[in-house]
Amino acid sequence: IKLVKPSLVGCPRTMAAMDLAVICEALQATQQPEGEARKKAEQLLDQAASGSPNQLVAALAGVLASPAAQVADALRQEAAVILRQLVVGLASRDSVWAGLEAETKKQLMAQLLKTAETDTSNPVRRNAGHVAVAIGNRVADTFEELQKEWPEILPFISKHTASGTDSATRVLVLKMLKDLTPTVGEGLLAQGTHAVSMLAATLSDQAAEVRAAGAQVALTFIEDLANEDAAPVAEVMPALVTTLQGLATPSTEELLKETLEALISAAEAEPEFFKEANCLKELSETLLAVASAASATFADEDVRHSAMEALMGLVLGLEEDVSKPEGRPLLEALVGVNIAWMLEVEEDVDMWTMEGKDKDDDDCDGDAVGLGEENMDRLAEVFDEDTLMPIIFKVVRQVMQLQDATWKTARACVMALAQVAEHLEEDAWVDQCVEFIVKHLDHAHPRVKYSAFWAISQVCYDQSPHVQASHHETLLPAIVQGIDDSNVRVATSAVNAFSALGEELDSEDIEPQMDDLLMRMFNRLHAGEAQALQEQCLSGIAVIAEVSEELFAPYYSHVMPMLKQVIVKSTSEEQRTLQGKAFECVSLIGSVVGKAVFLQDANEVMATMMPLAKDGFAADDPRREAFHEAAGKIATTLGKDFKPYAEALLSSIFNVLKQRPAENPDDDDDNESLDENLQLLGLKTSVLEEMEEALELTNSLVLALEEDFCHFLPATCQNLLPLLDMQLSESLRETVFKTWEVLAGCARGAAGSGCLDAAVLRELVAEFLKRTVGAMMSSPKSDELTESTCTTLRIQAAGCAGVLRKAGEGVLTKDGVKDIAVVIAQLLDGIPCPADTPSEPGLLRRRGGPVVDDDSDGDEVEPEDEPPVSAQSVRFSLCEMLGALMRANPQDFVEVVLPTFMELVKTLVKPDRPEHDRCLGFYLADDMVACLGEKSLPYWNGFMNEALTAMLDKSAVIRQFAASTIGNGAPQPIFAQVAPAAATQIHKVLQKQGEKHRRRRAVKVDAKQSALAVDACIRALGQICEHHDSQFGADAGAAWSMWLSNLPLKYNVDAGKATHAQLVDLVVKNHPVLTTPDKLPAVLAVFTEIYKSKFSTSDLDNQIAKAASSLGEEHLKTLCSGFKEKQQKKMEQMLKAVRAGA
Repeated sequence: IKLVKPSLVGCPRTMAAMDLAVICEALQATQQPEGEARKKAEQLLDQAASGSPNQLVAALAGVLASPAAQVADALRQEAAVILRQLVVGLASRDSVWAGLEAETKKQLMAQLLKTAETDTSNPVRRNAGHVAVAIGNRVADTFEELQKEWPEILPFISKHTASGTDSATRVLVLKMLKDLTPTVGEGLLAQGTHAVSMLAATLSDQAAEVRAAGAQVALTFIEDLANEDAAPVAEVMPALVTTLQGLATPSTEELLKETLEALISAAEAEPEFFKEANCLKELSETLLAVASAASATFADEDVRHSAMEALMGLVLGLEEDVSKPEGRPLLEALVGVNIAWMLEVEEDVDMWTMEGKDKDDDDCDGDAVGLGEENMDRLAEVFDEDTLMPIIFKVVRQVMQLQDATWKTARACVMALAQVAEHLEEDAWVDQCVEFIVKHLDHAHPRVKYSAFWAISQVCYDQSPHVQASHHETLLPAIVQGIDDSNVRVATSAVNAFSALGEELDSEDIEPQMDDLLMRMFNRLHAGEAQALQEQCLSGIAVIAEVSEELFAPYYSHVMPMLKQVIVKSTSEEQRTLQGKAFECVSLIGSVVGKAVFLQDANEVMATMMPLAKDGFAADDPRREAFHEAAGKIATTLGKDFKPYAEALLSSIFNVLKQRPAENPDDDDDNESLDENLQLLGLKTSVLEEMEEALELTNSLVLALEEDFCHFLPATCQNLLPLLDMQLSESLRETVFKTWEVLAGCARGAAGSGCLDAAVLRELVAEFLKRTVGAMMSSPKSDELTESTCTTLRIQAAGCAGVLRKAGEGVLTKDGVKDIAVVIAQLLDGIPCPADTPSEPGLLRRRGGPVVDDDSDGDEVEPEDEPPVSAQSVRFSLCEMLGALMRANPQDFVEVVLPTFMELVKTLVKPDRPEHDRCLGFYLADDMVACLGEKSLPYWNGFMNEALTAMLDKSAVIRQFAASTIGNGAPQPIFAQVAPAAATQIHKVLQKQGEKHRRRRAVKVDAKQSALAVDACIRALGQICEHHDSQFGADAGAAWSMWLSNLPLKYNVDAGKATHAQLVDLVVKNHPVLTTPDKLPAVLAVFTEIYKSKFSTSDLDNQIAKAASSLGEEHLKTLCSGFKEKQQKKMEQMLKAVRAGA
């Protein structure tokens, strides 16, 4: 450093004078490692920025003006960095630009352009350019404004883009122009041909770096401007493609990567531009060539990755065009390149086995492998399967038939099909995928076998229960063979495949292979070759126990000692996951064999577990979640016999719940381990998860002990009350409210049996409502609610609804009902709903939703495309709260609440109201008709005709709840007047959508919405037929046939269970149409699909089995003679259940 003397380094002097030596001294100190001198320098600069910004900016400009002989490059560069921070601002400090004097601004602008033009250091010039761009974007919003506020900058850029300027300067000014594009792009292109001519000149420049910079400017125009404004750029697109082709060399790959990154952004923002510019063919061919290059072509593999991502952006963005016949060759080529990328796997099997046997992952493979697999998933998510799947299978057949096809080819094809299976709706495509994968389960190469079993796992999870029902007889023997494989990773994958397959099988399905499966899993578990394999074996054994039920009893005495041995021996830190898995396996097997068999072993296992609860778990202890789940399941099995452990467990639970935000999270807990909404509170994700697990265990204890939990009720409520006032994550808050709901149910049951004073129940509910409803009333008021506020309000409303439902009738006074209804009305009235408010609150945030999907761990997961929480979500939850109030005190509700809300319904359902209002109106009407029945009749004129019309509405959500309103009104005699018209509306829906509804599986949210609406129509048809088929005359039989032919329901869980119970009841009562010889086979076929499904209950299963059995086994054989094998097995299962219970 030329100017600063050694004696000055260490502690900067005062900056009052702002001379060159002082500012350089401070700049030098900021470049030192963390220390006192740097801290003081930063403080002085901050003070100057706040107190004397003009002097500071002038001093920094003076540093830039100093020659390299006087001030070192590093200090001039630092001066430019700080100037940019002053202009732009920091999180802790606003921009100083507005407060600068006009002369200071003018001098700085001039100096920045001079530095960018003449400084001897390229980094200093670049940073000066960054500051100039920051100022330009701050002082102007348009081309015209920038010309007025800084008339010199655009001529400066124009001058130095000319061909006579050195390449470094041209690149610099082009980058400045690129960064100014949001401000000047539209106006610049509107000035005429000058800008396009400039781009054309740069794209034909001899210097590769200039061509790349010019291409990036052009692509930024495309990204930032509307297509019509960027249209002139189309003229240079051929030259831009040529530029990309010329940059595809090892010596210019960094420039190519930068340009491709600009192309990625442009393709994502405006894919239509490339189609309209007629350059898509040449551009895609260029990108395919780069992406298809051998992995060694470029030193930086990100070059290929960027080319692929740009191509994916174009293809996904232009899905409609690429799906046309003329666009499909591009899609076929893209599929082929992605499969080719999936060939770049590790060839050394021993290395692959050793590196992955304990973690069961493929980290040894190149990044291209994972990207290729991910891209196949992305394509399947966007493209219709009837477009994509023929292309995939065409490519698969082609590559498999190549002379140089190897095991890598087979593995890549298997993985490609596994990636797309999740998005398939047609069972025929699923079957083709499974059939191809099955052929490779006994491949000679371990990596192919491993991938094939992995693929089976994924397809089983993604396409359950179809794969299990259709392919288990083929898969189970192959899995048994795979578990015996000499390669430990193949065996691990085979066991995992069994767990995925087995969870949806019946005991009859698994019985033929049960001995072989258990023997092999026992052997692998005992051998201890790899911990991942042992863990999978524990999961597999648990699945067998759960599925086989009473068939597992003979194995219990052999399995339990082995599991207890695993628990006792797995004490090292590395074996904690294994021990946790053993806890879970023991608890699940115990639940299968029952308390009488399990009690003694349960006590032994709990003796091992209780010290862990007392000591607590470290944040990274993998046993924690397993412990909580296992303890809860054991409690459920033992029931009230678990009470001796309850006090100690609750003490541990209360300690977990008492954790509060730390002012300073531990240094070793980085930001990624904090909940993103709670980082400022210092709540670690591990703490949130542990609190949630503790609450779920509390719920299990309450349900297991029933009224015996009353002893612990006061302490539990005392520890839960503070959580109602804390800022918590969404998931944890929901669990807190669920626990209050369970406690309310417990108190209600205890009060009913005389174990608890009813006053305690009322006090519990009153205190909960006081805090929660009070918090809802004090929520932030604004013209637009944030997603965070909506989420909190939705959870609070849903929590109140749950507690009111569980507390039961009579817990509130009439005044209490009125007060809560007033709060609901005020909140509904005060929630802002802009015109673009979504009508769907979220499939899982309302009544009448679909089955909740499970992930590979069996945990419920929200659909990826579930809409975010919105004002509509809050409004629907408030309606749920109103419905709970209606059921808690129906008579009081009718007297003091119903008239007000029926007026609201009448207003909301009008055809001229916004879609989100009409959805809410029918949602309310449906609930009130269902709950209040004839007491709702005086208000029907306000919504019933509208519901009849809305059954054909364009909105699926409106259709669903309009149809449900119609169906729930059907039991009333007065409904006879509209029964024929309602049946006609339903006939229109089922005639148009019924066949597709039965054949295809709804995967995406919009498809599920439509499917739920169709289910609601089917449900309504059954209700209308049951109560008013006399209104149909000769068409009554056809109406019943239509209803039966559309059963069972497959999406709407609530409607499904009710409809299926209705069918069973009608059959038991010997319904004159449904029990005729020609209808009974169809009825029994529906029974086989309902039985033991998610659309049934244990009571309904028993009724179904008895109804079928009552027909007599010989008669059943005749009726079921045309059934598929799966249906025959289900029927035998029913008969077996009846015989066992006789």
